[in-house]
Amino acid sequence: MAFADDFAALVAEQPADWTFFECYLTVDDPLRLTDARVGLARANARPVRERAGHDFEITVANTSGHGATAGVVHSALRIIDDLGITGHVWFGATYDALRPAPAHRSGQ
Repeated sequence: MAFADDFAALVAEQPADWTFFECYLTVDDPLRLTDARVGLARANARPVRERAGHDFEITVANTSGHGATAGVVHSALRIIDDLGITGHVWFGATYDALRPAPAHRSGQ
């Protein structure tokens, strides 16, 4: 199955009130890591330097919060699918019901 299709299934599994989740990606062929890095740049994928069982981490945001939106991540994964890169994508922790901190009111 393609990265983009796997990712769409992961997003569908998220609870209705998810704020963001961590997405992990591994590439089957280590010689394609540079191509994958370029293709995933729009999703702000972070390459993993230590041996962690995956090659990239992506923070996926729902409607607010930090991370790339699910649509941006999906399009980046479609790019690496089109490049013929194979591998596996899965999600880690999901965070929900997080609210931004209130505005700081100096002196009030």
